[in-house]
Order: sequence, then structure tokens, then C-alpha cells
Amino acid sequence: MASEADLVEVLAEALSLDLERAKSLLSTRATRLMSYKGLKYIVLRREISGHPEGTAVVLTRGGYRVIEGYPPIRRVLLLGVAVPRHFLDDVVVEEKMDGYNVRVTMIDGELYAFTRGGYICPYTTYKVRRTYGKQLRSLFDKLGEDAIVAGEAVGLENPYARHYYPEAPGWDIFIIDIFRGGLEALPVADRRSLVEESGLRNVPQLGVYPKDDWHSILEVVEGLEEVGREGVVLKDPYYRVPPLKYTTAYTNTADIEAGMRYPFDEGRTFIFPRVLRQIFKAYEDGWDEERLRLEAERLGMALLAPALESLNRAARGEEVAEEFTLTFDSLDDLEDFISYSASMGIPLTVASVDYDGRTYRANIVKPKRTLEEYRRILRTGLSPLD
Repeated sequence: MASEADLVEVLAEALSLDLERAKSLLSTRATRLMSYKGLKYIVLRREISGHPEGTAVVLTRGGYRVIEGYPPIRRVLLLGVAVPRHFLDDVVVEEKMDGYNVRVTMIDGELYAFTRGGYICPYTTYKVRRTYGKQLRSLFDKLGEDAIVAGEAVGLENPYARHYYPEAPGWDIFIIDIFRGGLEALPVADRRSLVEESGLRNVPQLGVYPKDDWHSILEVVEGLEEVGREGVVLKDPYYRVPPLKYTTAYTNTADIEAGMRYPFDEGRTFIFPRVLRQIFKAYEDGWDEERLRLEAERLGMALLAPALESLNRAARGEEVAEEFTLTFDSLDDLEDFISYSASMGIPLTVASVDYDGRTYRANIVKPKRTLEEYRRILRTGLSPLD
């Protein structure tokens, strides 16, 4: 077992820090020491010494590995301004899928899945190994164990961001990037070819356009709008400049609706950024009065209807909680995930478990702070906000 002195030395060497600075960081909320099935790792909860938030320093049999945090992607509000200014020539348009970011790597010969925050998620690790273990090992045989395969995990059977995709109704992962040597991304075409050869799924590519042809990119977004998809990620073919992201008007409002089901948990952080996106989308697209009224009605309903529904539930003495279903091969896998969530401050309750002879389907309830806030307001009549 690594001692505190060992951890200090590892962190100092991994992040190029002096020992006093590393020791200080380990005693603050800037880092968090975690363990998964005996594998110890240190999570960076903010940017430190050039390493992004979500970076993990993992203690391996031979020393340590630095799993760099996934680089943040800037959001576009005006395509016609940002795209020609930002990109050098061609722009690869890939679909932005509505799920959660995952980084998969090999450590001491085994696959592990890290969340955007830098934590090894037991459920995602289990799903990755079970669903694509052979394919990922084949890919790492070509890349080397030091590579990082980044993807978007989607589907209804996930604990973080549930959205129905006909091509991935339960749980699946679509590869969005491959990194070698830290945050050095493979060119888009190389990544897509390697992923396809290995039997994995690339995130859909929707076209390649000259940077001045932003109207064609807007047409792609409008096509996604019609079928209720999230948006696009815009990439330089060789990552000479960082990617950008842009979402549909449908998603902006749908996100608000989802967040306002639990306004004291997620609503406040959901509202303004998405309203801002709608303002600039209306401006750039030149919405006429009919479109403006339609979107304004959708926005108003998204703000009020889900919040009122959950308030009525609280007033009737019913639960206001998030419910979802996950599938496992064993009850031990289920227990690993529940324990991990508890360690993250998320006390989940397993409402029921069904077994079909092969897999366990666990119906899980996630409590929401909104319920207690609603109960307090209903009891006192006073607002917790100014």
C-alpha cells in the first residue's frame, strides 16, 4: 500500500511540482485520493500545472500513469462569425451525441473507464469490458497501452445522461477521439479508420466543408433539429486548432425542460446558458415572428411545466426523485456501482432487481434536493432565494 510520502512523490513527479506543493495539494480539495479494486489514483479536481480538471494520476505496478483530463470544447453562439475566424481551411462536422464523456485506457493489462471528472466509474468500466472488451484490446494492441480512447456513452441504461437513440437504445459508446502522448489527438481520418477496423463505433460524421461554407454546416444542424438530435462538434482534420461545439434549438430547450424537473438541483445552472444560446440562434437564423412565438412557447413550457409537475408531486406527499434502470451481469457489479456512488456523495437506492437468467436489471432511485426545498416552501411559504 502506498504511503503518504509515496503519494506525494508520485504527484510531484507526475505534475512536475516540488514536494511541498504536492503535499499541500494532497491535503486540499484540489485533489482526491480514490481506489477501485485495489487500484489507487489521484484525481485533479481543478486545473493544476497545465493538467486539466479531471486528470487522474494512477499508481501502476511499474510506477504511475497520468490520464489527462478531456480538454474542454468551446461553444459557438454564431456559426457565421466563429467558424471562418477559428478554422484554417476544412472543417469536419461530427454529431454531438447526448450522453456522458468517457476515457478508456489500459492499465497493467486491464481496461478502465474514466468519467469526465477523472473517476473510474465501476458501471462504465463493467459495460466497456463486457460490450467491447475484445475490440478495445485489439485497438490498444495497435496503439499501445499508453493511448486514451475517448467516447460518448449513450442510451437509456446509463446513470448520468439518458437520451433515447434508436441505434443505441440500451447502452453503447461512440468513439470521438484517440489521444497518444498526453493530449495529442490522432487526425480524424486516422482515428475513424482505426476504430472501424477494430469493430468499434465512431461518432457519426456528417460532412467536411470549407471553413467559409458555414451555411452548409447550418443546414446540417437544421437536419438534426428536425429529428431531435443534440448538435455538432466541429473539428480541424489534423487538430491544428481546437474543436468547437454547437447545439440545436431543440436541445437548448429540452435541456432546460430536463433540468427544471429538479429546479433546486439542476435548474438554476441550466437556464441562462441555454437561453443565451437560443437568443443568438434566433438572431443568426433570422427567426420570423411565427418561429419566435413557437420557440418562446416551448421555452416557457420547458421552464414551468416540469417544475410544476414535481411541485404537485411534493404537495401530494409523493417522492421527487430520478429513476433509471441499469443492467449487470452480477450483484457484485451492482454493489460496486452503488458503493462508488455513495463515495461520491450520491446515495442511490435500489428499488428492485429483476433477473432473467442472464442479467440483473436494477431499478435505481436517485434522491433530489428539490423535494426538501419544496417541502420547506410548502410548510413556511417563504422563498430560499431573494
